Amino acid sequence: MEKTIVINGTPISHFDFINALQSYAMELYHKTADQLSAEEQERVQEIATERIIARELIFQAALAQGVVASDEQIRQETQKVMANFPSEEEFYATLEKADVSREDYYRMIRQDLTVNLITDQKLAQAADPSEEEIASFYQQHPDKMRKPPMVRASHILVKHDQENPAQAQSQIEALKNRIQAGENFAELARDHSACPSSAKGGDLGLFGPGSMVKPFEEAAFALKAGEVSDVVETQFGYHLIKVTDGEQSRQLPLEEVKDQIAEFLKNRNGALVMEHWVEELKQSATIDLNG
Repeated sequence: MEKTIVINGTPISHFDFINALQSYAMELYHKTADQLSAEEQERVQEIATERIIARELIFQAALAQGVVASDEQIRQETQKVMANFPSEEEFYATLEKADVSREDYYRMIRQDLTVNLITDQKLAQAADPSEEEIASFYQQHPDKMRKPPMVRASHILVKHDQENPAQAQSQIEALKNRIQAGENFAELARDHSACPSSAKGGDLGLFGPGSMVKPFEEAAFALKAGEVSDVVETQFGYHLIKVTDGEQSRQLPLEEVKDQIAEFLKNRNGALVMEHWVEELKQSATIDLNG
């Protein structure tokens, strides 16, 4: 049975509901809706229903206040989307294949832009955090006020050879021996690395935890400046890693993170403003769920 949602007399189309399900399935589980388990499907349906209701209530409130996206704004947004397609004809052909009419597309864009307009107006009403609130947040979250350790490394990559895996292993071992014999790491990277960083002698610049795949990161952070790793295997192939510099983790002073804290607290205040507003809209709305 198709799920029916009617908000203040306005029905939500099954098409819009299915689109929302697919969007939240990808957002939460990186799966399409038909790949979800029964438990995952239940959770996604709950979230999709709640967010569709909130979106429609916000849209209706915007129209009641005379806030609506202009034809020019819709045209500009459509042009942005079209820029991702080879031609305008290909764009509309893609909509047709998805069983989306031009009218339905413009309606969805108009609603999205209108919701964004009224949301921006509401968020602007959120209180700016005081100096005391910023300082208090800084003191209460010392673990978040540390800059993580950083490392600067170069590498040489030899990609996996599915047809002849032994050849890639032999090549990386030969390069390791040449480095141990004193040959220049950067020159070998320029001549033999399969990574685009080869143009810079294999230099990857500074990076912190979580920036690289785990085996590469663990090897890099275990090295001291000037040291070269043993062969490290990742899904990309075989690597030799040379650490050239690094930065220790350090406590960040309040002045250095003040703007980021203020932005975070402002966004948090904005989220509360939106949450309370949507709850008020729900209290005075007629919402029928069936299905």
